[in-house]
This record gives sequence, structure tokens and C-alpha cells, in this order.
Amino acid sequence: MRLQFRKLFYSNQDRLGSEGTVIDLSFVKSETSIVIYALLSSLVARIFLFPIQGCLSDLGTFAAWFNAAAEYGPFSFYHFISWCDYPPLNVYIFWTFGSLAKWLSLYGTPALNFILKLPSTLFDTATAGLIFLFLRKRVSFNSSLVAMSLYAFNPATIFNGSVWGQFDAIYTFFLILSLILVFQSKLTPAVLTFTAAVLAKPQSIALAPLIVFLIVRKRSWKTVVASVLASGALILIVAAPLSPSNLVDFLTYIYLKGYRGYPYTSLNAFNLWAFGGFWKSDAQTLQFLDFFKIGWILFGVLSAFSFYYLYRISRRAEKNGRSFEITVLFTAFVLLFGFFILPTRIHERYLFPVFSVLAMTLPFTTETKVLYGILTVTHLANLAYVLPFLNASAYISDGDPFVYSISAINLAIFVFTLLLMVMKLKRGAGSVQAVTSEKPEKMSTAEGEGQ
Repeated sequence: MRLQFRKLFYSNQDRLGSEGTVIDLSFVKSETSIVIYALLSSLVARIFLFPIQGCLSDLGTFAAWFNAAAEYGPFSFYHFISWCDYPPLNVYIFWTFGSLAKWLSLYGTPALNFILKLPSTLFDTATAGLIFLFLRKRVSFNSSLVAMSLYAFNPATIFNGSVWGQFDAIYTFFLILSLILVFQSKLTPAVLTFTAAVLAKPQSIALAPLIVFLIVRKRSWKTVVASVLASGALILIVAAPLSPSNLVDFLTYIYLKGYRGYPYTSLNAFNLWAFGGFWKSDAQTLQFLDFFKIGWILFGVLSAFSFYYLYRISRRAEKNGRSFEITVLFTAFVLLFGFFILPTRIHERYLFPVFSVLAMTLPFTTETKVLYGILTVTHLANLAYVLPFLNASAYISDGDPFVYSISAINLAIFVFTLLLMVMKLKRGAGSVQAVTSEKPEKMSTAEGEGQ
């Protein structure tokens, strides 16, 4: 098959770096083989790490949930277990892989860890594939392959799923797919995939305002209504068969129980609240506000600033006939990063989804390469340092110098990120170089930014 190219015209302000073409998604066989080989290599490398001891409490809980789903089926799962704060979509995953473990007689054996860690590993590998598909329409094969590989072999994300054994890769996959579908103007499917993300993990709500903004700006209220109805239908299809009671009461219980069960400032997350120590009550007050409210007020202010930034940059891009996909992705990164840094009750793993969003911007801007590299180191340090304490049922002491050091780096990177946004806003349409480079072409409706 022959690749077809069409030239781009771009200014000094918004460049695609060295990438001067947009490429149709028709790969030669050699390219496809290389991508498959890279993804399979990543998958195999991750599987080789499965025997490493992960988080004992998490894996033990997952083992019980997998077994319960396999024994009683997904529709009776919540009837028979004493406790589960994971939303309904996960139950179908518990049932699928739990049944596989039961068929292979793996319960009670060390090999069960392979099944427990497999779902997140498969989803994370699929996310790497999505990153490649997104980039391949916009930049060269080599640039797409490098960005995909940097994510597929990211040691922090690998540690999360293949060593620790957590499920953060599942909701992240749906978040990335949702953003890509929005760019393609497939709004109802985008809302459905975002709903699936929320049905997998409640942390997905960090991007809810962004998804709403991107859909509403299309000014198609018919599509908005259709998307809301489709989202409601998916919730009914996924959650209603599992509900042991009134559906609204059931979902309220599932989503609020886990959050209310951890009324602490930081749950081993190296963020703003780590400087006061971990597992401290967030009911403490500063003046007339408790820490819980302060955290959410800070995140609210960040969200407002992020949408002001996105609105200003998108208006500027539309005036000049350019796309602003990278600005959307950068805004998504800011919201996800801010969700880790600012609110209370945040676990150490909640930085996970920023890496997939950043990976999608790597070919376009130097700044995100720096962010990606530093945050990979700090997130891996956070996970690797905390895990032995959790497995020993021990608490990290207040004033721990390592915690302070990594938390300070995270906070400095967060401030640096905000400064990048301010610089971009100040430079205006006539600047010589943008903080985040954009594809300098207004996309057609089929590509996602056409109106």
C-alpha cells in the first residue's frame, strides 16, 4: 500500500517540529509488523514482572472478588460479597478473568497473580496502541512509534499494573479513547466511552468538565441530548443487572462509600498534602475551612483557569484556521495532574493517567517531553517507596526526607506547568514560538475540529 501525503502550511508560532506531513492511516506491512512487535515485546516484558510481589492487600482483595464473581456470576456479585467499593464495570472483568482462573484451577496458587495482573496489563498495552493510532494520522511513523514505545515501556505505568497489580490502566484506556473520539467528532461514542471510564473508576470525573466543554462547543443540542441518553442507557445496561437494590441508591453507595471511607489528607500520594504527613484527618481546619474543602476549592480554581486557557487558545486557533488538539490534551493533563496534587483523599496511584495524555503530545512540544520524563521518575519513586510500607502494614513517618524531596519536585513541576500556560496566554497570536505547538491546519468535521 502506498502512503499518501499532503503538505501542511504552518507559521513560526505553531509548528509541528520536524513533522511536515499529515499521513493517511494506511500502513505498509512492515510498519504494522514493527508496531505489533513493539506492543508484544512490551506485553511480554510486563508478564515477566508478574511474579514480583505486588501490593498484598490489593491483590488479596482482587483474588476474593475474582473468586466471588466466578462462583456466583456477575449479577449476584454484590449480593454475596461483604464489601466492594469498585464500580460495576469491574465486576464483568472480575467475572471474566476469575472464571479463567477457576477453569485453570489457579486459586490458592502463586500463579493466580498472573491472572490478577493480566487485565490492567492488556488494557495498558491497548492504550499504547491507541496512542500510536492517534499520532500516526498526524506525524511520521518513526515519531508515532517512539511516542508509543515511550508509553509502552514506561517503568512507572508498568510498575502500577505488572508489579503492584492495580486497575488504573482500565479507566485510563477509556479516557484516551473518549478524547480521540471527540477529536473525530464521534460525540455519542465519546460520551459512551467516557461513561465506561466512570463505570470503571470514579477518578475519571476529573475530565468530565473537559468532555462536556468539547461536546457543547459543537453547538449541536440534538447530539448532546442523544449523548446523555446513550450514557444513561449504558449505565442501565452495565449497572442495573448488578444492583441488589434501587439503582440510584446502589450507585450512590458504591461511588461514595470508597471516597468517604478515606477521610484523610494524603493516602501516600506525594502531593501538596504530603508535607503535613500521610493519613491525617482532612477535617482539620485552616481559618474557617477544613482541608477537604480547601483541596476541592483549589481544584475548582485550577479547572476554571484551565478552561479559560483552553477557550482563549481555541479561539485564537480557530481565527487562524488551526487545530487545537494538543491544547486540549495539555488541558486534560493539567486537570489530571491537578487532581493528583490538590484535593485530599488521593492515593499514590492517581497520577497514572497523565502519562498516556502526555505521550500523545510528545512529538509536538519539548516542554511535555520534560514533564513526561520527570513525572515518570517521581511517580515510580512514589509507588516503589510506598509499597514496602503497605505490605508491612506500616506508616511512613512524618517529615520523611524522601517524601519531602519527591513531593517538592512534583509541586515544582505543577507550578512550572501553570507558568507554561500563563506564558502561552501572554505570547498572543503574534509570538514567535508557542509553548505548546499545534497542528497548523483546521481539521475537517470528520477529523474532529471542523465547525
